[in-house]
Amino acid sequence: MATVVQGFKMTTEAIQDLRVQQASLEQRLQQQARAAYQGMTGSGKSRYAEELVKIESEQNPRGAQARVAETLGVTPGRITQLLKSEKNRKNGK
Repeated sequence: MATVVQGFKMTTEAIQDLRVQQASLEQRLQQQARAAYQGMTGSGKSRYAEELVKIESEQNPRGAQARVAETLGVTPGRITQLLKSEKNRKNGK
């Protein structure tokens, strides 16, 4: 019985360590995305935002723009502006 309890404790610790590692990785990826976004020009930002929204939409279409906004550290309205700007750029307006 003690072996089973010890096994459960080790499994729980491993799961917690994995969650910490995953959170750390997500934070680094978010920092990289923000740094890339901040270093771009206007048209680059709109293309980048459009691509991120497209990737997020493939996983779950609901709230994709809000998740991208959170990742980049901007408001959801700014993401909407960037997407409209990219649409206008593609249409030649």
